[in-house]
Amino acid sequence: MTASTSTKTQIVSAMSKRRWQWLAFLGLFLGYWGSVFCRTATEAVMPAMMQDKTIQFDKRTAGTMLACGNGAFILGKILCGVASESFGGTRVLTVSLLLVAFFAIAYARVFTASMLIGSYMLLKLFTAIWPAITKLLSAWFDKQDYGKVLGGMSIGFQAGSVIATVLIGSMLSRGLHWRTVVTIPAVAMVMIVCLKQFILYESPSKLGLAPATRETESPAKQKPQDHPMDPMSVRQALVYMMETPVFWVVAVASMALSGVFELQIFMPLYFKEALHLTPGQAAQAAALAPAGAIVSLVIGGGLYDRLRRQEKCIMISTFLLITVMCIGTLWQYKNIDVKLAVVVAFFLGFSVTTPFFLPITIFYMSFGGKRHTPTVTGILDCLGSLAAVVMDNLMGSFAWKDLFAVQLGCAVAGLVSLALLLSSRHST
Repeated sequence: MTASTSTKTQIVSAMSKRRWQWLAFLGLFLGYWGSVFCRTATEAVMPAMMQDKTIQFDKRTAGTMLACGNGAFILGKILCGVASESFGGTRVLTVSLLLVAFFAIAYARVFTASMLIGSYMLLKLFTAIWPAITKLLSAWFDKQDYGKVLGGMSIGFQAGSVIATVLIGSMLSRGLHWRTVVTIPAVAMVMIVCLKQFILYESPSKLGLAPATRETESPAKQKPQDHPMDPMSVRQALVYMMETPVFWVVAVASMALSGVFELQIFMPLYFKEALHLTPGQAAQAAALAPAGAIVSLVIGGGLYDRLRRQEKCIMISTFLLITVMCIGTLWQYKNIDVKLAVVVAFFLGFSVTTPFFLPITIFYMSFGGKRHTPTVTGILDCLGSLAAVVMDNLMGSFAWKDLFAVQLGCAVAGLVSLALLLSSRHST
């Protein structure tokens, strides 16, 4: 009778935990999407801002603002990682999202260029919430579920930007002032934070539920093995990272694939300048890249957790071989047919997205342990963002053929580094 009662209690507890896990995922998904919505709003209204005679805003100011925002975003990743370790993921996430809403409203209320740039920088600083999100995901979900949950979060990133752009464009076309358009996502963000307070907790233990399984069980002790970084201070953890070769392998992968992923942003300009399409046609053709990215995450996220280490290595290597072939095609053929270029754009988005989001982010969560996941995420994500900034600058000064040659080198570096990661004992 006692054994039967114990079994029933375990089943009820497991069902309750699963429900709370998906509520936690919903809270994180909405928070992440809300931050993307606010950030996209401030950027998508720039053409309308240039037509507003009440403010000092031109193309040069826009370029300065975007560059300063990228710098603030990189700094924000480091600060978010350190703060999440010290104060907890939920606190940092709540404060960050509220400040994103605050600075979005401030952005919609100022009139001078310096105030616009300052508001945008602070907004970008607090949208760098990925370290806090990875900390909470690793606390709530078992390691064997990382592929699915990260695939879902990454779809939120991809689809969120597209949906936000469509909504903002619709509001502007209906005659809403750009200040109103920026304010609406900020109000939505406050509502998301209020909802999040009821569905997202720091960990299952806060609700009396069993903690997430981070590692395989030890056969001898039949309990999860201790993570080597958990007892370390931040300083000791940093030394451990610097002395671990696989950390640098993943750093190379993060930087290389961040540079390749940035190519999706260049595609509309490539279709317009190199293939001589109209701006509208170029935007429509380039939209196949994010569409391919979403398909990739649906397939990759569903398969990743079911595969063994060697199978993961084969799958990710195959994805990146397709990436190399796509970039090689763009590099080799100067006068490529538009239809072929559209197909290449789709497969480029399809092939680079799963390797970019899944194995690298899962490494963050596995390598950092319970305590240092935000710091690992912040450092490696920061390196990736720096590589993206460098690639943006190269885009402005390189011919398309030369840029694709650099991208081809990055794709090969990403392929080799992820193959090394997935064939090692640190395989994710």
